[in-house]
Amino acid sequence: MNNQFFKIVNLFLLILLINGNLSAQSIQYSGLSFLSQNKDTQDLFPNTLILEPHLRKVIFQHLQASIQDDSPLSLSVSESFKDGTLSLIIAADSERVASIFFNNKCLHTYSVGAQVIVFSTKDQSILSIQPHTARKIYTDEPMEGSCKKRRPKIDLLRFSEIFYGLDISKDNYNYYTNMEDAELIDSIQTESLTSQSFAADNSFLQPIFSSILSANPKDINATNFFVGIDDVIIEDLASNQMIGDSEYSENYEFSDFFGFNQNIYKIWAGQQFSKWFSQTYSYPIIPFVKGKALGRDVAIKFADTGDILNLTLPSLDFGFVLKIRGFKKVKLDESSLREVYGWAAFGEIEFHNVGIEMITSIKLKNVLTEEINKGDDVDDWSNFNVSTNRILKDYVDNSKKLDKKWLSKATKLKKKDFNKHINIIKKSIGLNND
Repeated sequence: MNNQFFKIVNLFLLILLINGNLSAQSIQYSGLSFLSQNKDTQDLFPNTLILEPHLRKVIFQHLQASIQDDSPLSLSVSESFKDGTLSLIIAADSERVASIFFNNKCLHTYSVGAQVIVFSTKDQSILSIQPHTARKIYTDEPMEGSCKKRRPKIDLLRFSEIFYGLDISKDNYNYYTNMEDAELIDSIQTESLTSQSFAADNSFLQPIFSSILSANPKDINATNFFVGIDDVIIEDLASNQMIGDSEYSENYEFSDFFGFNQNIYKIWAGQQFSKWFSQTYSYPIIPFVKGKALGRDVAIKFADTGDILNLTLPSLDFGFVLKIRGFKKVKLDESSLREVYGWAAFGEIEFHNVGIEMITSIKLKNVLTEEINKGDDVDDWSNFNVSTNRILKDYVDNSKKLDKKWLSKATKLKKKDFNKHINIIKKSIGLNND
C-alpha cells in the first residue's frame, strides 16, 4: 500500500516538474531569414535581400519596444538561432511580380510572403508555422511595348512600400529613383518610422509582430496533434484552365518564366487556408510549404551570418487536402451598356488521418459577381483567384458560425450533414465545439 502511495506521489511530482519546466520555457527570437538554399537566394529575393539589413533592425527594435514584462519571448541574449530551447524566426518565403496587359496598360501585382516559424533547437524540428502574405497592384504604361520589362529601381521602391506600409505617389517616384539603393531605403524607412506606418493595422509587418509577441511555449506544447495541409491537388480540368489550354488565358498571378507554376499556386492555397484556420481558432496549422516529392526538410538561410538551417517539418497526424476542381465564367445579365458576370470556383476539402484514411470531405463552390462596361477587358484570373480564396475563408468562417444562406449557395450538404462534418474534424483535433 505504501509503495503504491509513493509511486503516485512521485508521478504527481514529476508531472508538476514537467509542467513547471514548460511554463518557465522561453522562446528566443532569432531574426530574419530566407526560405531557400544559399545558391538561389539572390535569384528568389533580389529586393528583399537589399532591404533585409534595414528591416532586421526595425523589426528587432519594435519588438523590444512592444514586449511585455511577463512575455516568454527572449530578446536580450542575441539574434542567433543557437540560443534558447525554442527559437522563433521570420523566414521570407516569396517575392514575386506578376504582370498582364490589361485595358491597354500593364497591371503589375507585387507580392511578398513570410513564415513565422517556431522550432526546437535541440532537434531542429518545426513546431509551428504561421504564414503571412501581402500584395499591391500597380498600373503602368508598357516599356518598349512589353509588360515583362520593368525598372529595377522601381521594383525596389515598390517592395519597400509593401514592407514599410507606405503609399508613395508616382509623382514622387523620381525623387527616390535618383538615389542609391541604401539611400532610397533609408529615406523610406525614416518616413515610415515617423508615421509608424510599418506597424499600422493594414501593414504587412503588423500581423507578423502580433504573431511573434503572442507566441507562447504553453500553447505550442499543449498541442496534442500536428495538423496541417497534407496536400493541394489541382485536378486535370483546373490544371488545363490555369495553364491556358482552355477558354481562359494562363493564370498569370501564379506564373513564372516557364508559365503557370503549380507549386507556387499550391503554396498560396495552402497558406490561405492555414491563415484563415489559425486566425479563427487560434490553433496552429502547418501550411503546405513544399511538395511531397521534395521531402519534409525546410532550408533556412540567414543573410547576416551566412548560416543555413535545415529544419524538419513534423509528420502530420491529421491533414486537410485541398482539391482545386475547376472554374467557370457565366454571363448573368446585360443591358445596352453593361454586363454582369459570375466567376465560379469549384473545390473540395478533405480531412485525413494522414497515411491511414480519408475521414470526411465536402465539395464547395463560390461565385464572385461583378458588373462591367461592355467592351472593357476583364481580369478573369484575378476574379477566379479571389473566388477560390473565398471558398477557403468562408468554409472556415462557417465552421465556427454557420450562415444558412452561405450553406445553400456553397454546397449540396444539408445543415445536419455539414455540422456532422465539422464536428468530426473538431473532435479529431481536440477543438471544443462552439
